[in-house]
Amino acid sequence: MSAILRRIGQPLLQRRPSSQNTILREQRRGFASEEHGEKKVNFWQAPTNVASWKEEQIVLVVLAAWGLGITTAMKAFGGKKEEAK
Repeated sequence: MSAILRRIGQPLLQRRPSSQNTILREQRRGFASEEHGEKKVNFWQAPTNVASWKEEQIVLVVLAAWGLGITTAMKAFGGKKEEAK
């Protein structure tokens, strides 16, 4: 059955110009990073150059900083005060 389907599908592929076939093959990049622009690096490779960090790592660092700030503020200002007897 699959041999029959392959024979039916071959004329459809042969009707396309060869340039379209190569374009279809080239566009399958999966999860590759962008090729244009400057190369992005991990944040520990260039800790002072935030513009060159990967976007996902910028988000993680910002969320970690917010969590640290909120936790510190809760401990400093939100602690229970003990009453002196």
